[in-house]
Amino acid sequence: MAVYRSDQAQLTFAAEAAQGADAEMNEGVEVSSSQATAVLNNDTGFAAGSRSIIVDGVSNTFVVGDFIRIGTIASPETETVVEHEIRRIESMASAGGNSTNTFILDRPTAFFHLDNETVKEVDATGTDGGRADDDKYITWIPGVYESIDTPDPVMTIEGRRFISTQSKRNWAVAYPGQQTLSGSVSGIVLLNGFPLRFPIGTVATVPESVATDALAINKVADASGADQHQGGAMKGDIFVPIDGGNIANLGVGDLIQLGSGATSEVRKIIQEAGNTNTFKLNYPLHFDHPDNEAVNEVASGNTYYDHTITETVDLDTVTWHVHMRESSETATKDFDRRYLGGMIGSSTITAEEGGMVTMDWSGVNFLNMVHNQASQSTVSTNLYSGGSTAANMPRYALMQSIDSDDVGQPGANDGTGYPTTQPYYFSQGTVKFFGQEFARIKTFALSIDNAAEPRYYIGMQGERARGPNEIREGARTYGMSATLALPDASVLSAAAIADADQDGALELFKQLLLEGDYGGATAATARVGFTATIKFERGSNDYIIIDIPTSASSSEGSPTAGSNAVNSQGIFINTVSHSPSGDNVLEVTADMIFRSMKIFIRDAEPVYP
Repeated sequence: MAVYRSDQAQLTFAAEAAQGADAEMNEGVEVSSSQATAVLNNDTGFAAGSRSIIVDGVSNTFVVGDFIRIGTIASPETETVVEHEIRRIESMASAGGNSTNTFILDRPTAFFHLDNETVKEVDATGTDGGRADDDKYITWIPGVYESIDTPDPVMTIEGRRFISTQSKRNWAVAYPGQQTLSGSVSGIVLLNGFPLRFPIGTVATVPESVATDALAINKVADASGADQHQGGAMKGDIFVPIDGGNIANLGVGDLIQLGSGATSEVRKIIQEAGNTNTFKLNYPLHFDHPDNEAVNEVASGNTYYDHTITETVDLDTVTWHVHMRESSETATKDFDRRYLGGMIGSSTITAEEGGMVTMDWSGVNFLNMVHNQASQSTVSTNLYSGGSTAANMPRYALMQSIDSDDVGQPGANDGTGYPTTQPYYFSQGTVKFFGQEFARIKTFALSIDNAAEPRYYIGMQGERARGPNEIREGARTYGMSATLALPDASVLSAAAIADADQDGALELFKQLLLEGDYGGATAATARVGFTATIKFERGSNDYIIIDIPTSASSSEGSPTAGSNAVNSQGIFINTVSHSPSGDNVLEVTADMIFRSMKIFIRDAEPVYP
């Protein structure tokens, strides 16, 4: 008998351009008769993250529950340069005198949509269009994991008591209330730096070398001269217009660098869109890029990429897709759930002697979920109307299947995302405190807490959905604990002791008492704290460096504690006990706090999620 097994489950994820907006380009199947059609009506278009759209030129009738494709689709023989996606109409309102021209969607849009793009009804249970495979973006795996706490909705159904002679001390009627969605992934073995950025901020990618082509993002104008893409490329875009003297050098399969510095990112070209010099990328953009910003082709001999993870105030959210196939491998029985708007509330990076470097995503709150279970036989037909009654389950969505063949870099969808590289091992790591290496570190755990809080406001959501309206970041807190066997008292050279007044084995004890105050000449240079560098090196040009506090470069040992000034201090020790414990070499556990960090990664991965 076929059963659903945990070992035939799969978690993939992707970043979102806007909170709760899962990204994929899904064509669906157009309704063959009585199809409702309209065009978007907003001079400035609709930004990624829009929960409602305004339409005009309505042909036939849209009803609540209809699935609609937003974005113009060209014929298969003609390339399209417009992002397109499917959403469900959950409510309809009036604007500008038209009683049904504002559609409240089941979840936010993932892409920017121009004025006059088409909106068409699609079949409620139709399968994907034939060109959909390259349009799956929720295909990354965070690393090697063994279990997932899926954030299925937790319902709050409460019995209410009326003053009634029929109650007999029991509640009279039950009403559903607030819903919460929270999950986690524990024990992620790091194969690369993919999961590291989401509890911290953004990732900027710079290739080792680029060709010296004269290329730039090119603002596109329509026939009336109106700006398209708001004068450049925007976060979440897949199609990017590029121009320049060497434009003929770009082609399918090329890797390009867009932008520079903190907004540099690398993407692969997977399609040339006709003769428009617009190129389809393998993954949505992380940043906005203005008109005329430089674009560089990655050199053919490039061997590595530098990725810099930097703190931001507003964290990018993630979509999780959980795919389960039952043991007889019948695809029509696939059980798929997609969780939207996930903010990594807390995380811990851990390494233990003899083991691998692991990480967890904990306390991940989500805004919503959708699934592929279209109908349930006992649901009455008044939940939705028209053709949508064939899909009567709340939170049902038309979404693409993401199975084992799709895992990997988006645009390839060939299953290559499964482990092919070695993990990072504790034995390959070094930890430096005060600029000096302590060779006898036994364990360490670095924790990040964003104090993320789901917020519930008055506002229209999907049918029977009462989850959060948004998730907001709170005060960020970093902490680190390390267990170490004290080094030899003579581990430091005489010059080092003279320069830093450090004598190895007793330095942590001194730091505890000093409280980071080294008696500087001014108040601004007194209590400055100290620094740490954690490095895991897997091979030549293949490593992860964690700099505490934030530094300006990726050189090992580069961080420097700033000053006693606000926002400038380093690490401080709260506790470090030197109790004799029977160990041959005295071991201590130090608990520390710090205010900032930055992560540098060098590896062979061109695109980071």
